[in-house]
Amino acid sequence: MTNVEGLREQLRQRGYLSHGIERWFALDPWSSRTFWAELATVAAKAALLMAVFAALPCVAIMIVRNHPVSAVETLEMFVIYAAAWFVIAFALVVAVALLMKIRPELPIDTSRGLLIVSIVASALLIVPLALWWFEFDVPASRPELLAGGALAVILFVVSSIVVSAALLSFTIYELKRIPAIHQKPRTIPLGAGAAVLIALLLVPAYAAPERHEGPPLQVVTTPMQRHVALIAVDGLSDAILRSRPDLAGEFQSAAAVPRIAGTSTTERWASVGTGVPASLHGVHALEGVQLAGGAHILQSVSRADVVLRHAGKRLPLPPTIRRRDFVWEIFAGRGVPSLAVNWWTAPDLRSGALTSVGQESIFSAAHGDALAVDSGAIRRFLQGIDEGHPRFATVYLPALDVILNRAAGDPAARLAMSIRALDGVLALVRELRHRGYDVLLAGMPGESQSGRAVVAATLPIDKQPDSAFDIAPLLCDLAGFPASKEMPGHSVTSRIASYGNRIRSEERPKLNDEYYQSLRSLGYIR
Repeated sequence: MTNVEGLREQLRQRGYLSHGIERWFALDPWSSRTFWAELATVAAKAALLMAVFAALPCVAIMIVRNHPVSAVETLEMFVIYAAAWFVIAFALVVAVALLMKIRPELPIDTSRGLLIVSIVASALLIVPLALWWFEFDVPASRPELLAGGALAVILFVVSSIVVSAALLSFTIYELKRIPAIHQKPRTIPLGAGAAVLIALLLVPAYAAPERHEGPPLQVVTTPMQRHVALIAVDGLSDAILRSRPDLAGEFQSAAAVPRIAGTSTTERWASVGTGVPASLHGVHALEGVQLAGGAHILQSVSRADVVLRHAGKRLPLPPTIRRRDFVWEIFAGRGVPSLAVNWWTAPDLRSGALTSVGQESIFSAAHGDALAVDSGAIRRFLQGIDEGHPRFATVYLPALDVILNRAAGDPAARLAMSIRALDGVLALVRELRHRGYDVLLAGMPGESQSGRAVVAATLPIDKQPDSAFDIAPLLCDLAGFPASKEMPGHSVTSRIASYGNRIRSEERPKLNDEYYQSLRSLGYIR
């Protein structure tokens, strides 16, 4: 047996070479089917192993950002990402092989040259991962950086080994020996390591299963004497309110406060309504991705993740995603008649003392017209007040934000529409006061706006708000309920530890395409 034949046999025992693989570079790529068949074979083997290790950091990052996810969803994500990485890795190996075939003068006749080529190819494989990671709306947390960074390093090392193994035939004739990096079998250890890492990805799915909430916590309250209404106006800043003296004049006080930080309109207003930060209420985005057979909604998805967005179902966030009650849900659960209209992640519901009108029907009926959303919400709001005259009522009005920050069009037309939106807010305030309600007005600038948020009231307030987080505790004070210690806002009454998790339905959300298309027309989803 010649020296080269001995090398062939050793490499085959290590799982590197198929029959005659070291001959591809002696064949004419443009006329030899054998060349393409053997190149495809070795590229597929290399790509399969690299795809497994490339999918690991993606899945780990998604688990950290979107926990909890089930074992089924974890495996489904792994398969989706591995399939995408297989295509990328296959194309990379083929491209490198063809480049080296076309340019034989490249320095590949030494193990050092082969190592350099392998490192460069592995670095090119890291680029898509880095771009995908960079395109998340929220910067990575420390656990995410540690997990994703460690798995990315493993991917780089494994890719270097696999690419050099795939192209090893360049060196066996030149050096008449196997480079040191391939002296021992690698396929079985790498496969075993991949299996262990995949198993570790499933640990979060079993380590912290979702808790099933019990009955709502009962507290001692003071009977609510007032009728209070909260109007939430997205896109309304302190400066805009003061630019309308007729609207500002309806209120006894108006305080400019910092806007709540958040990655989306939904997250910020969920923080206002619940009084707790997003880490507790769990709302982070406007839309999510639901995998086939999955019960969870993946909210944190990279903008560059075309694979997962197409493999799953994109849908607006359902009410089941919110983990904390809005304060009016807390009131209604303890006997205070309450009405809520058009709030994000709120369902259509009539249950006990609560009447809730979600966004789905209101946005769908507006057909992409921002002013129609406001007018439809106001109509349903006043209708609910006239029917039940609840102690607490609230409505969310998004038109001003859409007009100022999301809709394209002539500046003069947008100005006229914004004036009409503010006229609608003014008319609603007057209607509520005429019906005997004390009114709180909460406004926050949109994502593209500068300026400060504003909290205005038609009733005297003991302490002016310092933050938009103060709204929920203030409403608790007015309703005679204690605020919770989870609420960072100021409260003049005693506090309880927590009202606990929200009781949520186990039903899977269904996509209302008309609602989804309306959100796209209004500029919420791109």
